[in-house]
Formats: sequence, C-alpha cells, structure tokens
Amino acid sequence: MTRMWKLCLVTLCIAAAGHVTGCATPDAEPDDVADPELTPGEIAALPDAAEVDHAGLDAMLAAEPPQDDAATFDTDEATELADGPVDDTEAIAASPAITAQAAILKFGLHPRASDALRSIGVSASRILQTIGNAPASAGTHAQDGVVNGHPYCAATDISVSGLSNAQIGNLLARLAKVGFAAWFRWPGHDGWPASEARHIHAVYANAKMKSALRSQVRSWLVGRNGLVSNTLYSFFHWTAAEKAVVRHKFAQSASGTTNGGASCVVGGLYCGGDKISGDRDTLFRCTGTGAPAVVRHCASGCAVHPGSDDACR
Repeated sequence: MTRMWKLCLVTLCIAAAGHVTGCATPDAEPDDVADPELTPGEIAALPDAAEVDHAGLDAMLAAEPPQDDAATFDTDEATELADGPVDDTEAIAASPAITAQAAILKFGLHPRASDALRSIGVSASRILQTIGNAPASAGTHAQDGVVNGHPYCAATDISVSGLSNAQIGNLLARLAKVGFAAWFRWPGHDGWPASEARHIHAVYANAKMKSALRSQVRSWLVGRNGLVSNTLYSFFHWTAAEKAVVRHKFAQSASGTTNGGASCVVGGLYCGGDKISGDRDTLFRCTGTGAPAVVRHCASGCAVHPGSDDACR
C-alpha cells in the first residue's frame, strides 16, 4: 500500500507539472547500508542517453504482438532464487545445449538472468534486446562474455507494452527481488530523451559485465538513473530489502567482475572467495541476502571443504 501511494503521488506530480523533480516522497524507507556515491571515473563510464545502442528497438516495438499478460504484474510478489554455477569458458559451443535450471528464454541472456526473469513472469515475448548491434568496444548491450558455451549480455531490455504505471512499478520491484538493477526508461523523464523508446532496462547483478554496466548497478544502488547525467531517479523507489538482494547478487559476482558467484547455502560456513565475496582468510556465515556475517578471522588461513562447512585451519 505504501508503494502504491508513493507511485500515485509521483503520477499526480507528473500530471500537475509534467515532471517529477521536486515532488516529495513521504515516509521514505531507510536503508541500513550506505552505498558510496559513484566516483568521477564510474560516472564517466555510464552510458550517454543520446548514444545508447538502441538501433532497431523502435522497429521491434512496432512489430511486437499485443501482450495479454498485464494482470501478471498486478502485484510485486517475487522471491530471490539461488544462483547455480556456470561454466565461464569464453568458448562458444557448437551445440545449442545450455545447462540452465530451465531453457534460456532468449538468445543472449545469462542463464541466471533467464531463470530469474522466468520466475517473475517475464515471458520471451517481452524481451526486446539482450546482445545489441554495437561494436564490441562500446555500447551497454555489447557482449559481456560466454557462459555454458553461449554468449550473453548482462543487460536486458524489456517491453512494457500494455502495462499501466502501477504494473510497471510492480515489475521493477519484482526485478529487484530476483537480482536486477532496472529502470523504466520513460521518454522525457529521469534523463531519458523524449525521442527514445519506452521500455525497461535491466542489469542482472550476479554476472561478469562491462564497466558501464558495473557503474549502472552502483548508480541504481544509490537511487540514480544509470545514465551519465547520474541524476536521482524519481519514477520509483525500492525498499531496503529489495536493494539488499541486488547488493548481495553484485557481491557474489565480485562487483560484476566474475561469473563464479554461485549462491551459498543459508547458514553455511564459507571462506571468503568460496561462493562468498570477502577476505580469503576470514570465515563467513551465509545470510542469504545482504552481506555475509563474519564468524572469525583465521590466523592460519581458512580451509575450503567442498560439500561441508569451511573452517579455519
């Protein structure tokens, strides 16, 4: 109810002023973790809205069949999934076999992202773009790597065709609850040009990704728009619990620099680097969401015991 009230207030502000800047958000939910603001270098790595590689996205939207799943997003209910291991070989497979928990929804999705999207009701027909057409040296949708023998991009564009603003807000909440930093790109709002396509841009946090996407996740965590303008994002505000899931997924991928972040077992003991990001000589307890809890610092080093709890030596 609180979230819907906020969204209604934002909508009223837009209707009254054509812009959400200056509209107060009542009873903002406190976040118990203070994420650092982006450095100048991280801001410079963010994409410029005028230069994003969305060539052909308008045509995709124009050719899109009518969607009949809007009611799926009448609530923001979603549950975080445990991420399984992937084979980060960088070699593209000759066969189409993919070892995900379920078949990949669309070419170019990371298996973990595909499983997460399926779990919240996002169908293949709503996925507009994964790997884009930009040169490998630029573009937020350039290929990020190869896992399980198939190329992927950690960024995904999702259609909002047929969805109300309230349903779009519910979808943004669902995306966060399964590990995506995502924004509704609403033409003319939050730094998104009026001439660009209307859609959701989402980045799965537990995947190896390019520097632009790493900066986007950090921008999302501090409530900003994920563009080089790095202004406050006004359309929607996530809860501390939703942000904690994305923060946890991002930590699993060592801030977007590795694909090795398979989920730890809640309550289990792990050395840093064994399914948990942290010092290798420290023993942690898996908490499921947010940062792992420190059990003890191991004076003689921490020993990994596959199949059972890790321990100090």
